[in-house]
Amino acid sequence: MSKKLWFKGFLLILVVISVCSLAFSLTTIPLTRQITYRMSEQSAIAALDRVADLVTTTYQEIESYRHNALEDKKRELKDITDIGGCFIQLQYDAAQRGEISEDIAKKRAIDGMRMLRYGKDDYLWISNFDSVLISHPDPKLFGADFSNIRDVNGNFIVPPMVAVAREHGQGYTSYWWHRLGHNESSEKLTFSKLFEPWQWVYGSGVYTDDITDEVNLRRETLIGRLRTLMEQITIARTGYMFIFDDQMKMIIHPNRQMEGKDFASIPNPRTGKPLVNELVLAAESGKPQTYLWDRPQEPGRYVYEKISWMRYFPEFKWYIGSSVYTDDLFNQSRALTTRLILISIVTFLVSLALGTFVIRRFLRPIEHLSAVAQRVRQGEGRLRSNLVRNDELGMLSREFDHMLDTLDDMIENLDKKVRNKTRELSRQYEELVFANHEIKASIQYARRIQLAILPGEDALPKAIREHFVIWKPKDIIGGDIFWLHTRGPRFIAGVIDCTGHGVPGATMTMIANMALNRVVQDVGDDDPSAILRALNRLVRISLGQHVPASVTDDGLDIGLCVVNPGEMTLLFAGARIGCFVTENGTIKEISGDRESIGYKTSDPDYAFTAHRVLLEENAVVYLATDGIFGQAGGDRHLPFGKRRFLEIVTTHKDETMSMQKQALEEALTVYKGSEEQRDDITVVGFRL
Repeated sequence: MSKKLWFKGFLLILVVISVCSLAFSLTTIPLTRQITYRMSEQSAIAALDRVADLVTTTYQEIESYRHNALEDKKRELKDITDIGGCFIQLQYDAAQRGEISEDIAKKRAIDGMRMLRYGKDDYLWISNFDSVLISHPDPKLFGADFSNIRDVNGNFIVPPMVAVAREHGQGYTSYWWHRLGHNESSEKLTFSKLFEPWQWVYGSGVYTDDITDEVNLRRETLIGRLRTLMEQITIARTGYMFIFDDQMKMIIHPNRQMEGKDFASIPNPRTGKPLVNELVLAAESGKPQTYLWDRPQEPGRYVYEKISWMRYFPEFKWYIGSSVYTDDLFNQSRALTTRLILISIVTFLVSLALGTFVIRRFLRPIEHLSAVAQRVRQGEGRLRSNLVRNDELGMLSREFDHMLDTLDDMIENLDKKVRNKTRELSRQYEELVFANHEIKASIQYARRIQLAILPGEDALPKAIREHFVIWKPKDIIGGDIFWLHTRGPRFIAGVIDCTGHGVPGATMTMIANMALNRVVQDVGDDDPSAILRALNRLVRISLGQHVPASVTDDGLDIGLCVVNPGEMTLLFAGARIGCFVTENGTIKEISGDRESIGYKTSDPDYAFTAHRVLLEENAVVYLATDGIFGQAGGDRHLPFGKRRFLEIVTTHKDETMSMQKQALEEALTVYKGSEEQRDDITVVGFRL
């Protein structure tokens, strides 16, 4: 009694135990019925949530399987269609080389596509732009006009395939059709692709009913898992869980005889309304539904109150419920009340005895630690508690001593470590700053070199009245340049798109510029097709790509036009880059050949096409790389495209070239929005 802390602790325990026992008797016992009911309710809701979570997880797994399986089908379709496209391309190339006539090449392509098979009687087909099947393995459909043929759902079959291929070059569509040798229709996914030279659309399709079958199988497996889980769940004494669908058909029920039955007509004895409708409303509101029901041992005697909690799963259109008799919930509370009274009495007596003993053992080490802490606070160094116990207080003592050891070491070493680390971080930061400066300086110097090789205002021919240049590298330097050569009144203008961006692309522009200057000196400047042919060979040799063992495969695309102002003529040749010229108030596109310059796969003997155009007075000529056409943007993140480019230059063709440049740049900026620039952009326009 002489120790204040012990006395206070003893009194505290006595008061707490007394107050708790009294409060327990006055509050807990009357509330037992309500608390037990809530616990049982929470148990029923938890079981309901557990089943709902399993349904949700399995649904996500099924949807994930459906999505992944469909993506696999799409990849398979694209690969198979590309194989067919390679076969058509081989026949076309043979006709272009003069090995066979074009009619024979088309016939071989059609016959070959009819013979191709894969999977379960899957095939490839060819249609013309009028949706006429010019190749199909089914003799009944070979040559059939499908422009007005619809599937079982009333949707066109072939026209959407042709439309998506012509608009985007390739794409996916779907329709309902029957397999070869089958009469029933199934959903079919198709992939179609455009072959522009012959105005064909070819493709293939696969049926997706195997995916549907697997989804249905997994759904049936889910029902089996749910049935097993719900049989193991106990709610109070007689509660159980059940599932029915939106057709009021029971799917899972403890009484197997109820499964598969329609119980839409069973009324609630209390209200007379259909019970299933009230359960559906409970699922919508989230509130439990009470009703009168019979017991298994008293069938037909609907006098016992029952409560059900409901959940609706819209993906499967299922209603999931847990149900229990309210009497079962309150029976548990009565048994619990008796036990709580006995427990409270025993707990009071035992707690009083144990509390006194625990306080005595607990306070002694605390007093010792308190005394040591006071002495450390007063400045005594190297002082430790040295308290040995095999309990939490012993652990506290050891951690207290370890803390004092660590504190002493930290005080001694912290300043030294901080200084060393600060010096190391400072040195590393200086190295990073220096390296970054050197890299930026090198790239900026490379940009000055690249700008130096571009034509300046002093190189502009007298025949050009006004012009504009849009040169926007993706990075500081890029793989696009524009080129100009003048000899007398005649001049050559061109744009070049080299492999890559940044430093690699800029390096290629140096090679392209030097190679083009040399070719013009050696070959002459009157035939752009001859210049491109010689440039193709020179770039391949310069990069060592004319030998099979070469490890590089780089090259360029170019559009080159020779302008003779005296004769008002323009000769154009292009390697995957076209030219745009005014003609009768419109802008006419002159397409380049589908052959690039300098690559390992480039044909060194390829004869580029030279296009001759008679220029009208005040003619305007535009050259552009594909960077502006391929820039993504807009609401649908699609490429800028040639159509939009032609609309802009056609609208502003009579304005000054500087105003045309401003219109193009503003339109491109608005369309690009927040999208990143994807490629180097070069556009050159001039008016004679």
